[in-house]
Amino acid sequence: MSQRIREVKDRGKLIILSDGSKWEISSFDAFHTMMWMPFDEIEVGVAHLINVSRRSQRVSAQRTLR
Repeated sequence: MSQRIREVKDRGKLIILSDGSKWEISSFDAFHTMMWMPFDEIEVGVAHLINVSRRSQRVSAQRTLR
């Protein structure tokens, strides 16, 4: 399923997608996600996000309710 980034928060540790879902990013991968931009195209997996707009960069992620 493809989404767009709505917001990157907490220095890349939290990604909010266009459907309102919130994703916690592993500390190791936050280095990459802090540079992701609103409207980048994202593919959502079970335990990861793939930024299609950035050469299919893949990071570990967990959906959260916070």
